[in-house]
Amino acid sequence: MIVGIDIGGTNTHGVLFDRKKLVAGISVKGNELKHVRKCHDYLVRKANGKKYRLVFTGGGSRKVTRKDIGEPFAIMSEIKAIGKGGMFLSGKKNIFTVSIGTGTAFVSVKNSRSVHVGGTGMGGGTLQGLSQLLLSSSITQTEKMSKKGYGRLDLTVKDIVGSGVGRIPGDATASNFGSVGRKPPKSEIAHSLLKMAGETIGVMAYFAAKSVSQEKNILVCGRVAMNGIVKKTVTETVKLMGGMATVPKNAEYCAAIGAALGS
Repeated sequence: MIVGIDIGGTNTHGVLFDRKKLVAGISVKGNELKHVRKCHDYLVRKANGKKYRLVFTGGGSRKVTRKDIGEPFAIMSEIKAIGKGGMFLSGKKNIFTVSIGTGTAFVSVKNSRSVHVGGTGMGGGTLQGLSQLLLSSSITQTEKMSKKGYGRLDLTVKDIVGSGVGRIPGDATASNFGSVGRKPPKSEIAHSLLKMAGETIGVMAYFAAKSVSQEKNILVCGRVAMNGIVKKTVTETVKLMGGMATVPKNAEYCAAIGAALGS
């Protein structure tokens, strides 16, 4: 059995595998040692006394010591973990994985080899920070509020030029938050905030994937990708540009899965 734990810039995700079967998964808000221990202890209990190997990945993994955990462990690079996780979740050896964590990383996998193509600072950390600044809320509260919004704070292409432009339809966003009134409802701010993140990541992911000829083979992962508005916006934006993107089951565990299976 193998325990894979991804210590990100915001949250901690972990999985337990028995050979190549996913037995359990857990997501913990926070990336401090107490959060890592909570994730670790839960997965160890799920192992039911069986022997296991422990592998960490993510930016926070460099801060963990054997003394902190009380047992030996290995560390895998985050890029390799994202690539391996993308392969498992897609069932493909060639995949372009978009990992939306605190920021967003683009990892191209060809013939099982992972290469970091780039990324963007737009991600869960951005949404968490702007939720606090704009709405005095947590990202979870923002997600709930957004369900009552309709994107009325954004200017569309049709609003500006009267119709679509080229392959871009009239109802596509021309300017995020370009139509803000004096006191917009929080639900509209929340909706447009999530939509802005999804559109930005979607456009950048498409062009990054296109640069390595994988625009039709994009896999979107990470906890933020599970949000309904972000998920829909990223995939629709990629499609609008001419690509194809999917969000797999267990997307939030991508790097943790890679750490477990790639060790």
